[in-house]
Amino acid sequence: MRPGRQLAVLGLLFAILYGLVFFAGTSDMSLTERLKPQLGLDLVGGSRVTLEASTLEGNRAPSEESLEEARNIIQSRVDAQGVAEAEVVIEGNRNIVISKPGDSTGSDALRQIGTAAELRFRKVLKMTDGSGGAQPA
Repeated sequence: MRPGRQLAVLGLLFAILYGLVFFAGTSDMSLTERLKPQLGLDLVGGSRVTLEASTLEGNRAPSEESLEEARNIIQSRVDAQGVAEAEVVIEGNRNIVISKPGDSTGSDALRQIGTAAELRFRKVLKMTDGSGGAQPA
């Protein structure tokens, strides 16, 4: 193969890869939105919530395993709310930090993530076995 053909194939390969990077995951964005750089938390600002973990005794730091489990639970809560590009990290041996770039209007939703879950019970008024039902006419 001639060197000119090899360079042409390489250039074509780069063009295809650039097209995949440029257009992948951006089907709902306009051309100007694709070209505009997305700024991070340090440049655009946003919300940052710090949660402090404590044990039942309160005088010692929780273990690394329990802190990682708490981080995973909080990460799943953040993901369930649909908060885009949120970051949940462990700082030190007690703190879990949730950071979300963008406007700070979502900070109440981030603060609510750290609250304890509430389990409610209600009385069952009528119980059926599922065998009965309306007969079709």
